[in-house]
Amino acid sequence: MTFYETLTPYYDQIFPANPIQLHFLSTTFAQKGRLLDVGAGTGNMAAALVEQGFTVLAAEPERMMAEQIMKKAEKSDKLTVSTLPMQQIEDVGEAFDGIYCVGNTLVHLNDMAEIQDFLHTAYSQLNDHGKLVIQIVNYEKVLLHQDFKFPVMTRETFQFERSYALADDKILFTTTLTADGERLSNTIPLYPATAEQLRPVLQSCGFASVATCGNFDAEPYSSAASPALIIVANKSSI
Repeated sequence: MTFYETLTPYYDQIFPANPIQLHFLSTTFAQKGRLLDVGAGTGNMAAALVEQGFTVLAAEPERMMAEQIMKKAEKSDKLTVSTLPMQQIEDVGEAFDGIYCVGNTLVHLNDMAEIQDFLHTAYSQLNDHGKLVIQIVNYEKVLLHQDFKFPVMTRETFQFERSYALADDKILFTTTLTADGERLSNTIPLYPATAEQLRPVLQSCGFASVATCGNFDAEPYSSAASPALIIVANKSSI
């Protein structure tokens, strides 16, 4: 069993749909629009947005997580599932009023070249007045303060730990799940993209405006203090 297969039964408890995040997304996108969720996990946010009146295609390449989305999709024909990875979203063959890539998913790509390819594809997949929302960790703060610690999450049936370590131009992200007397760890390299890197790339892709904030309360972004980098890119200026 892979790490993600082990993690899936606990995923909804570790990463539940955040009501503040839900409000941010539901008020950013045009009401009742068609959305693409890139890296949807088990589909918590996608299902919550469907309840708000949106139609959502949830893209998640991890098989067991996609199966959890399929179970949620049984409750509504407005939620559908794709197992395409983020590098292949053009293959969904349709356009969207909004695309969101949250939960630090973007930085799983290898480098800025792959990130630029994804952003260019996202631009082409949006309708004329569509919007792209990205949320990642504020890596400027992480690198400035060498802030690599996360609080340990302890629940009745499991414990979940996270840590960062520098490795050349990447950050190694290690997650450890302890459950049923078993301890399982997984390490993946992340590319620590910053606002300074992403803004010009989004503009070169054709986005008419690019706005940033530091959390889903829409507080101003501070490279030295904000916990997150959230970007809202508008395809059209109108």
